[in-house]
Amino acid sequence: MDGLRSALLRRGGVTRASRVARTYVWKLEERSPGAARRAVRDVLGGWGVAETDIDVAVLLTSEAVTNAVRHVRDDLRAGGVVKVRVRVMDGLLRVDVTDPEPGLPRVVAASDTDEGHRGMAIVAASADRWGWHPGPGGGKTVWWAQVLERRGSAVPGRDEAAKARNE
Repeated sequence: MDGLRSALLRRGGVTRASRVARTYVWKLEERSPGAARRAVRDVLGGWGVAETDIDVAVLLTSEAVTNAVRHVRDDLRAGGVVKVRVRVMDGLLRVDVTDPEPGLPRVVAASDTDEGHRGMAIVAASADRWGWHPGPGGGKTVWWAQVLERRGSAVPGRDEAAKARNE
């Protein structure tokens, strides 16, 4: 199993999957934000989520994973990973990004000339809700939720939730 885990971390990959959730894990390296963007776009597209909602989710995922890669302390980088969990339930998308850095996410008012420091401000401005909590065994999880545009019943959990409300 260690060989499989090591291979998944080299490529990035799904570690857990269900009809309404996916969990991905990547090493803390520069190519991880791009891999996370592709994974979120692919899974949400496969679930029938509207393109405008996918675009927002991809942007917010990119910002949070980029923060995890850029702001992790060196002593936590070696062997450290970033986990992305994507869930859709009852028309609500929730994405959790977990990393080993215990430092809290901060919304910073970046100046026009700053080349960075906008990630959490973008998350705060674009998500319907967001927050963070300490991770198990250290680190933290940054999460956000967005109400999805209605686009048929292809979105996982929508049929089950509607059926439960009607019973």
